[in-house]
Amino acid sequence: MSNKIRKHLVSPSIASRVTYGDKNPKRYIVIHETANTRKGANANAHARLQASGNSRQASWHYQVDDKEIIQSFDDNKQCWHAGNKYYNQNSIGIEICVNSDGDFKKAVDNAVKLTKHLIGKYIISADNVIQHNKTSGKDCPRYLRAGNKGVTWHDFKAKLSDKKTGSTNTSKPTKKPSKPRKTKYKGNSIVEYLQSIGQPSSFNHRKKLAQKHGIKNYTGTASQNLQLLRILRDGAKVSTSKPKKTISQMATEVIKGKHGVGHAQRRKSLGVDNATYQKVRSEVNRRLK
Repeated sequence: MSNKIRKHLVSPSIASRVTYGDKNPKRYIVIHETANTRKGANANAHARLQASGNSRQASWHYQVDDKEIIQSFDDNKQCWHAGNKYYNQNSIGIEICVNSDGDFKKAVDNAVKLTKHLIGKYIISADNVIQHNKTSGKDCPRYLRAGNKGVTWHDFKAKLSDKKTGSTNTSKPTKKPSKPRKTKYKGNSIVEYLQSIGQPSSFNHRKKLAQKHGIKNYTGTASQNLQLLRILRDGAKVSTSKPKKTISQMATEVIKGKHGVGHAQRRKSLGVDNATYQKVRSEVNRRLK
């Protein structure tokens, strides 16, 4: 992503006090606003607050302002930000700064860039990018919900898929993509793969590709994105039939180390979609308890 993420990770001792652990499956992205309008209450100030030990029993992964994006906790950490244990354990939390000496619209744009980066990196459905309000009922993100700073939640979600919003947009239409270039990209992100071959990574472009290659009712789910990635990269459709091996058999192989290290490597080695892999992970965790 064009905006580099600056890391200011909290110490393990602090993390142990304000997280549930480091087994976050990253199914959701929860968007917050800091509600701190004081001058200087930018991303750096909130990152320092977390690093020094937040006075509240709270934690979040990223803080974003109009100038930078700072990460406080590894994405695998289960932070306390959603006001709901389930979402705390299954999501990444992003705080958008609302300091009075900052540019809120630019901060929102940076939050969009970060969110799109995380969607691609972890194959998260855009439908699973949600407001703090959905997880706890709190009026957050307040300014996006009200739209009284010139940008709304609808605008935020539209920016994720590069759709036009009610705001003025004088940019010229995107040119047709040139012939794909070769790439050394080996990851599991359809967004990053398309970027690596010089193609647009927007939702609309991915939907057209999905229709072209026979993926019906494309909505950007994790399994659809993985299927599309494999079709584009390997030139063959991924079988949608049930895996030949049972969840139990695959879990046994994972425990024995037959599928490498790291979730991306294991899922690729097993040759299953994200939903099936999550079942394998659950079975492995159950056995190792």
